[in-house]
Amino acid sequence: MTKQGEQQAQALVQALRRHPRVGFQGLASGEGQVARMAETLPLLVPFNQPSYFKLLPILDWDHRLPSRTGILRIYGYYSEATLRLGEAEVAERQAQIRSLDKFPEFDVPDYAGISADESYEGEVDLTGAVARLRLASNWRREIGFGDSRAAVKAARRSEQFRELMNEVRGRPDYLGDLEAVSWTPPCETDYASWTIDVWYLMYLDAAVGKGRSFLVDPQARRVVGVREFVVRAS
Repeated sequence: MTKQGEQQAQALVQALRRHPRVGFQGLASGEGQVARMAETLPLLVPFNQPSYFKLLPILDWDHRLPSRTGILRIYGYYSEATLRLGEAEVAERQAQIRSLDKFPEFDVPDYAGISADESYEGEVDLTGAVARLRLASNWRREIGFGDSRAAVKAARRSEQFRELMNEVRGRPDYLGDLEAVSWTPPCETDYASWTIDVWYLMYLDAAVGKGRSFLVDPQARRVVGVREFVVRAS
């Protein structure tokens, strides 16, 4: 982990807030568990911003007693104005939880859906280890036409796509062409900067779709990673 990553991770665990049901169970609260959390937190890189104004981390409840995992939510803010909005929603949610948290066998709300410029979530196991965080912000699928077209062109001319075309035979036309589907943060790819995820669907039935994902660096306009993807019908 880089020095910057270590500093950000330490700041996050020090600022960590806990859902009352998480605190009641003492989940990921021991010295070793907190250290493990700091070791496994990835560096978060803001989207098209020099830095975050603030990161707000919450260890949330998985709605089980006893809990099997904690849900780590990290809300990122670019400005004081957006932070104030997020903090107000957290305070409102806290009051709602407090008013309903009378008996452990009753369900209570969690901290999902708080307003933020960037929203991340991932599971934390009972040792404190953080599973890979994913970007949960709805805007991740909002890719401008120019960026989308450039990413598809970069994927199409890549050696990785040419190799795939040599392997694929008889792919149905109804599966469509390359498609830019989302912005993808470094914490999901282990690449240094944000990428655009370009999908090429290779199989589809009523329940599941499978294909190849090409991660395109929008600045360098080249493929920097390839992975499989699976989507399931909701």
